[in-house]
Amino acid sequence: MRGMSDRKSDGSGMDVYLRLLEYAKPHWRMFLFSLLGMAGFAAADVSFVALMRPLLDGSFVDKDPAIIARMPWVILGLFLLRGVSAFVSAYCMAWVGRQVIKALRSQIFDQYLRLPVAFFDQSSSGNLIAKLTYHTEQVAESTTNALTSVVRDGLTVIGLICLMLYLDWRLTCFILAVGPLIALLVTYVSRRFRKISTRIQDSMGDVTHVAEEAISGQRVIKLYDGADYEAAHFASANETNRRQHLKLVSTRAGSTAMVQFIAAWAVAAIVYFATSPAMIDSMTPGTFVAFVGAMMSLLQPLKHLTTVNEKLQRGIAAASSIFALLEEPPEPAGGDRALQQAQGRIEIQDLNFRYTEQGPQVLENINLHVEPGQTVAFVGRSGSGKSTLLSLLPRFYDASAGQVLLDGADIREFRLTDLRHQFALVDQNITLFNDTIARNIAYGGLADTSLEQVREAARAAHALEFIEALPQGFDTRVGQNGVLLSGGQRQRLAIARALLKPAPILILDEATSALDTESERAVQQALTTLMQGRTTLVIAHRLSTIQGADLIVVMDAGRVVETGRHEELLARGGYYASLYNMQFNDE
Repeated sequence: MRGMSDRKSDGSGMDVYLRLLEYAKPHWRMFLFSLLGMAGFAAADVSFVALMRPLLDGSFVDKDPAIIARMPWVILGLFLLRGVSAFVSAYCMAWVGRQVIKALRSQIFDQYLRLPVAFFDQSSSGNLIAKLTYHTEQVAESTTNALTSVVRDGLTVIGLICLMLYLDWRLTCFILAVGPLIALLVTYVSRRFRKISTRIQDSMGDVTHVAEEAISGQRVIKLYDGADYEAAHFASANETNRRQHLKLVSTRAGSTAMVQFIAAWAVAAIVYFATSPAMIDSMTPGTFVAFVGAMMSLLQPLKHLTTVNEKLQRGIAAASSIFALLEEPPEPAGGDRALQQAQGRIEIQDLNFRYTEQGPQVLENINLHVEPGQTVAFVGRSGSGKSTLLSLLPRFYDASAGQVLLDGADIREFRLTDLRHQFALVDQNITLFNDTIARNIAYGGLADTSLEQVREAARAAHALEFIEALPQGFDTRVGQNGVLLSGGQRQRLAIARALLKPAPILILDEATSALDTESERAVQQALTTLMQGRTTLVIAHRLSTIQGADLIVVMDAGRVVETGRHEELLARGGYYASLYNMQFNDE
């Protein structure tokens, strides 16, 4: 699906491109060297054409010995100038372009780290990855190859026109009459290029998204015989991308042929008039050959300028999409109030929540009070709002109405980083990084933790035994999202990471769901010890694991329907008792 990041930045193509060029400003010295190289290249090309006049008139007509002796050295010098200029312009412009791409990719990645969770809920991961990879490469084309061609070929065209004016201004003015026709054609083609380029970038996001899903879900695909469906899904996205590329190619080829055809009319007319009796006596052979040579030499840079327009428009479309992403409002930094170490008292007052303004009410009129050090269990059917409620505490989302208090203060008053330092989390969707076991446990702000402390956390989570059995122990890399480990092993690493963090509030969202009975019993014993002094919020479907909780909160359809201890709730014979008896009978 397409998310918020698919919106295009407002402003004209020129505004977008000028904003893009701002990224080149810090590297203006290399940019200047590149421009000088382009100027030298254009000067060499124009000089080759201008050389035709003295070469023919001086060498073949007048047979001037000085010109005959000098011409080979001039030709060698021009080739040397052209070669050195081409190298300098290409290398320096590529250097600037890659610096721009590096800066853009860093900004995009930093923006991904700053954007709120709600943004990613509404965005396709394939499109987000495409912006970081494919879109930035399109920008590289427009800031290097395209810009090089615009400047170099533009200077060549200007130089050749100046040479033609010098050789014969009357014929040159005749040629310039076709300029408006070419300008109108280029204007039309520019709009079409940008429209098609935007569609191509969107289709590339779809291709990436489908491929990413197929790769990550390959076990489900194999087990449920979904290969044909996924192949058809990918073929559809791939076909859309193919059609858009062909439209781009046909527009490019058609515009080039049209420009060359218009220029051919001008060339034919010039040859006709230049060879008429009125003109032929006033031109020397060298002047005529140099003029026709300049005129013919115009075709190649004009062709480049029309084809480079495609790269420019693709780059502008990509840059517009990237700038729209960079303009997305980041996650709020929170209030100005500092928070070192919370006591862990949580109060939820008249809380309501919906994911979007027009979306359904997910949580309604929630009121709850949790004392420091208490263990509070949240139970209820899937979709009752348990995980959503706990995700409001570290401000992954903000309440639509009501408030959440921590130690008597609204959590929105605290700095966001300070607030999140108070929480340790073990989610039901375990996230591990393609790094060593030690770095996965001592992750992020815990990176300075000693290995002995990491070992103690692993021991408490009953992970030390399987870690030490691995050939490289704590230095073993776990693969993408821990694919080289079993589900239970991944979960115990996540528990060890949460235990290592000295946070006063512990959130356990199905923290033992992937463990076998023996491991679960051992981990529960470790958690019982380590939860002392922490406010612990537990989501559990197996009610047998939370019977000792200080408070059980029963939720249904986004509401709190019952609260109390295990024995109290069973005695009431209400919703909790019904859930417990159903689960007990199943067991």
